[in-house]
Amino acid sequence: MKDERIQATINHIGRIGFAIFFVLTLISINYRLYVLKQHPRLFWDFMAIFFIVSLYGFIAFANKGVFEQNFKRFWFAICIVIIITNMTLMFIMGRIHSIVDLFVFLSSSLLGVGLVIAAAYFLNRHWKRREGIEDEE
Repeated sequence: MKDERIQATINHIGRIGFAIFFVLTLISINYRLYVLKQHPRLFWDFMAIFFIVSLYGFIAFANKGVFEQNFKRFWFAICIVIIITNMTLMFIMGRIHSIVDLFVFLSSSLLGVGLVIAAAYFLNRHWKRREGIEDEE
């Protein structure tokens, strides 16, 4: 049987390693899209793996109640930073030509973030009901 401190250290190292992998993969995808101007068909498998792993992590966190601990604000801030970064990169690369393009990009991005937050809220409420923290209405 392992000591709890050793197991906590192993979990901490794994968590940091996954966070580094996640951020570098996201940077790599954006680099390929905006700097190298590659079409997503050239690296769709790479993007699919990234989004499947992200979806799994999101659902696993939400299903275990992690979003209860002010985690929503952190991820909302991350989403806003990603939206602003992508918007800036698209403007620099010349893909945003008018206010209409900017409005379409922002509205679709905010709709996506809204759906993610709604899913997190739903899964968090499901976790609370399952754990008996919140009564069903």
